[in-house]
Amino acid sequence: MGETEKRTEMKEGLNRQELFALHAHYESVVKDMLDFCYQYLNFYTGFLTAILAATLTGLLSIKHGDLRALALLLGPLLTIVFARIGYSNVTVFYRRYIEAWVVTVNLEAMLGIRYAESIEMGAYTPAYVSGSGGFLPVIERAPIKKILDTAKSEKWDAEKVVREVAKTGDTLANARNTFLSFGLIGFILSAFIGLSVVF
Repeated sequence: MGETEKRTEMKEGLNRQELFALHAHYESVVKDMLDFCYQYLNFYTGFLTAILAATLTGLLSIKHGDLRALALLLGPLLTIVFARIGYSNVTVFYRRYIEAWVVTVNLEAMLGIRYAESIEMGAYTPAYVSGSGGFLPVIERAPIKKILDTAKSEKWDAEKVVREVAKTGDTLANARNTFLSFGLIGFILSAFIGLSVVF
């Protein structure tokens, strides 16, 4: 095989069927990563709630001035530590979810399904045409849409899109607020435990 033939073969790229196969794969990755993200969020939320409930139960059964209450400080300490670990785990899977989501956006644009500049629908006409001129609705929250529009106009690379969307995404923001709340409760509970020992 000559050098010209090799170059021609390399330029052919992926065909439509291979793009659909990739799209199906990455759609399953999107689902899996988001499932993992919520599983970790649910696990740590339940775990932290159990630690706090046990600590509160112990605090309510201790009399004022009892030095055994100091042992209860382990509860708030574990809450703060596991809130940090939980948020880190959720962040990993959320970032992987956003990476796979950006790949599906790219594949859908390449296939002319969604996110494309103009979509050829042939003889088929959808009952409800989306705002992008296609047949699948594209509904993004205003901050995410702004990022995607800016990324398109400024020609960002996919990695930058992932970083910016991950910063703005709902799931990670909600997870951050949840774990910060647990950390704050841990600090407040520590203060109550300290006061119960002193007074």
